[in-house]
Amino acid sequence: MKKPPTTSLYSPAQLELLELVASNDALELSEELMCIHDIALYQSDCSIDEKEKTALYQLKQIADILKQISKEG
Repeated sequence: MKKPPTTSLYSPAQLELLELVASNDALELSEELMCIHDIALYQSDCSIDEKEKTALYQLKQIADILKQISKEG
């Protein structure tokens, strides 16, 4: 299991999350998050307000970070 770098840039909670992601398939997690994002944004008949748009954007950012982690691992 590859461990994420330990640095003072991350809080203990962030390091714990990075370790969890590193021990699982980050690329698969990224793809699953993007699937949720796409379904909510493109296949839903419900209107999306600004708060929900922000949450979907953050979900996409997390998916992109996970994809990058999978490339580095």
